Amino acid sequence: MEVPFQNDPGKPAQEMRSGASRQILLTLTVIFAGVGAYFILFLSPQRPASPTASRLAFGPEEQAYAPSLHLGNFAMKQAENFLNQKVKIVEGDVQNAGDRTVLALDATIEFRDGLNQIALRETRPLLPASTEGLKPGQVAHFEVSFDHVPNSWNYQMPQVTLSGIRLK
Repeated sequence: MEVPFQNDPGKPAQEMRSGASRQILLTLTVIFAGVGAYFILFLSPQRPASPTASRLAFGPEEQAYAPSLHLGNFAMKQAENFLNQKVKIVEGDVQNAGDRTVLALDATIEFRDGLNQIALRETRPLLPASTEGLKPGQVAHFEVSFDHVPNSWNYQMPQVTLSGIRLK
């Protein structure tokens, strides 16, 4: 009486290897799908705002009050995020030298290239909306980070311009 083999010697070795390669291919597909889903759901890039778009109003009343808000003490830092990407951080202070409380504040930040053309323009909040706001005479510190500044940037301090104000 013959003892049956676990692996049928009649089967070519290629058929046995194809089962293992299918398993590896399936495992890699699941891993890549998981990584792709992570990037799509959690790390999709922020869409830059159009040059004229602002999240806050900037009508005649806000434009008249804008000279009372002084931006200064600008500095830039560079850091790395957990994906080892370089992140540029623009920081500074805003002082309310007027007589009204500012509840929220947006600014358009422009990075320029070597030809002094705009390489990146985004509108970001400097002072997030709050019920307390920035009272007259107060100073608030802000930090805005950018993880996708183009390589054509001239490595100079970007221009920060007020583009939206919410007054109390």
